[in-house]
Amino acid sequence: MTTIKTDTDTDTDSTIPMLPLFYKKIVPLDKEVHSELYLDEVEGYYHSQDTNSIYIAAIEFPHIAKEYPIVFAKSADDKIFPVALLGLQNEKNLYIDDKGHWQANYIPAYVRRYPFILATTGNEDNFTVCIDDSYPGFNTVKEGSPLFDEAGKENKILTQALDLLRDYQVQVRLTTLFCENLSKLDILEPMHANIEHPTGEKSSLSGFLGVNKEKFKALKPTTLVELLKSDHMDLIFAHFISLSNFNTLMQRMNP
Repeated sequence: MTTIKTDTDTDTDSTIPMLPLFYKKIVPLDKEVHSELYLDEVEGYYHSQDTNSIYIAAIEFPHIAKEYPIVFAKSADDKIFPVALLGLQNEKNLYIDDKGHWQANYIPAYVRRYPFILATTGNEDNFTVCIDDSYPGFNTVKEGSPLFDEAGKENKILTQALDLLRDYQVQVRLTTLFCENLSKLDILEPMHANIEHPTGEKSSLSGFLGVNKEKFKALKPTTLVELLKSDHMDLIFAHFISLSNFNTLMQRMNP
């Protein structure tokens, strides 16, 4: 079984009992059980076509802000987390074409890490590397690249996946700190988007949060300095800038 030790807290979507977005059959990656497993990467991002939002890490904000709206959502236990909006309708990703190609320059890390994922082992600093065993690219007929070599060591394709997972986990912790700070400052408010469909029908998208500019501008100077020093100020402004991409979503929905 492959494990990774980090200095971060648990990724809230990485526990095995609660299947996270995209994943259907999560199993621990074991070099003995999966010694002959190959990965033939399926062309396209079909696994993400049925979602209209995706979790993003703070480090991604500058890239995401150029092409997607950045908003915030609240989990069942009232924890705040940032998402990139991919569509204005449920289960509809407007950045995927009919061939499964991603129609944007930057692809969120949550999408790119699939079909690998980390799961907690009971110790918050240790994680088990898992795979989605239902991913059609996994096979034992030697199509694609092997995950392990004959000596049971990680091959390049697996090493690259583990590096992404490790870095992603660190970024999740930093993102959590940012969101905890937003909650503490109490500057978030409910948002909604008015939508006009190609048929002329109108609807609205709600259930997400944004930073209230007036509350933000009313923060104490000392608080603003703290935001600046922690780089959280940059993230808030990236959020503001990204909201113009609602127009991009409208254009994608009504070409």
